[in-house]
Amino acid sequence: MLAGMATDSFASLMTTEGGSDRARRRLTRGEVLDATVMQIASDTVFVDVGTLTDGRIPRVDLLDADGKVRVAVGDRLRVSVVEPRFDGSLLKALGQSAPPGEAPRPDEVLTGKVTRIEKFGVFVSTPKGDGLIPLRELPLPPGSDHRKLFPVGKELTLVVLDANAQGKLRFSATRVARVEEEQNFRDFAASSAAPAAAEPTASTPAQKKPPATTGFGSLGDLMREKFGGAAAAAAPKPAAPKPAAASKPQANAQPERADVIKRKR
Repeated sequence: MLAGMATDSFASLMTTEGGSDRARRRLTRGEVLDATVMQIASDTVFVDVGTLTDGRIPRVDLLDADGKVRVAVGDRLRVSVVEPRFDGSLLKALGQSAPPGEAPRPDEVLTGKVTRIEKFGVFVSTPKGDGLIPLRELPLPPGSDHRKLFPVGKELTLVVLDANAQGKLRFSATRVARVEEEQNFRDFAASSAAPAAAEPTASTPAQKKPPATTGFGSLGDLMREKFGGAAAAAAPKPAAPKPAAASKPQANAQPERADVIKRKR
């Protein structure tokens, strides 16, 4: 009599929370998803991809320039499905995912390290996640070889360009100076705008004082004083001859009366 197949583990897995979802989960070639490192073996790194079996990444794909594995158990990775298998899909590591709540922002300046070199660019690892620097975004002199100028392990400053629909990051090493210059200008404008806004309140008491004897008001006062004094000085001149004109006929009247008396004699 044949022994019955052990189905307890499978049944218990199906009844656990999320077990049915794992059983229905099927990976497709080229699919990009997040995975969690579960075990690091001598030639394979096993990761959890949300299926009944763990995914497999060749250990050599996760070595740094010193030949050491650059991930640890519990790390989150961005992977691509190379060959879906029922006993464990073969995966390709794309880079480490950003920690939760620390997604990189566009135009954010970061420090990265080259982890892999391709003909179309270099892959880098940063504190906010791993991604690609396209060839056109590398500061390369004409005719130079990016494989020699940017070897594995080289550190460089880069800026976040964007993330595509699959969450892959894209960086630039040629736009760092422009982004930093724009950020410095915004910081300077913000710092200079704050004192300018506070200046009117500080100078308000001084503005309430009447203007001193300077400006167009003082010039008008001087002109009025000058022409007013001249008019005042000129006004008495016509009045001065009037007493003389009134006394002149009296002086002339006496000689005329004397002549009349002489003629009567």
